Amino acid sequence: MHDYNERYRRQMMMKDFTPEKQEKLKNASVFVGGIGGLGGATAAYLASAGIGRLVISHYGNLTETNMNRQLLMDINRVGEPRVDIAYENLMKINPDLKLEMHNVRLNDENTPELIKHCDIAMSARPNFPERLSLNKACVDKGIPMIEAAMDDMNGYLFTVMPHETPCLACNMPADDKDWKELGFGVLGAVSGTIGCLAAVEIIKIITGHGEPLNGRMMFIDFMKMRTVMPKLNRNPQCPVCSHK
Repeated sequence: MHDYNERYRRQMMMKDFTPEKQEKLKNASVFVGGIGGLGGATAAYLASAGIGRLVISHYGNLTETNMNRQLLMDINRVGEPRVDIAYENLMKINPDLKLEMHNVRLNDENTPELIKHCDIAMSARPNFPERLSLNKACVDKGIPMIEAAMDDMNGYLFTVMPHETPCLACNMPADDKDWKELGFGVLGAVSGTIGCLAAVEIIKIITGHGEPLNGRMMFIDFMKMRTVMPKLNRNPQCPVCSHK
């Protein structure tokens, strides 16, 4: 038997982070689309913070090239489905966690069903079609979404609040045909940093503890350790959110 209050005691020592806020985490359900270097860090820190339920999608088997950044993985299990490896390691972090794993790519047909009972979603897939499918499903269902990504030594995140803020499609309305899913450089510490920031944003939104990135992007240039916070504009002709 695990002592719930003792496990999260240091968390509840934060100013104004009440037991009621911790209880909100326990009762929350979060969808994480992708558990690679970025989404894996998000999932791990949500589990350690006491999120009650995680629904995770990630397609494919573990390769050795994943190991420079995907800390939920195990080098001894190359060739196995990543969702199976992540399941075991997340349960080691928090054995009380309810986990639902899906070895699938996101598309317009399956995404609405995957996020159906979730309170918030996080986008971490390395391609535009899956990100746009998740964005559309979240806007349609009124579910907040954290959009987080990295490329080389750059990373960004912002929060999509359906009916309130610009959505992903407002600023990126179509797939980038020049983008190669495995064609960009990754430093594990960069993807992990963005993933941790996404976890913080999710925890803030669930608990009401702090001000989320509504309508603003946090962009980090890790080469110069420079952060900029541009305001995002809503597209009045957006095919996803303009009619809402």
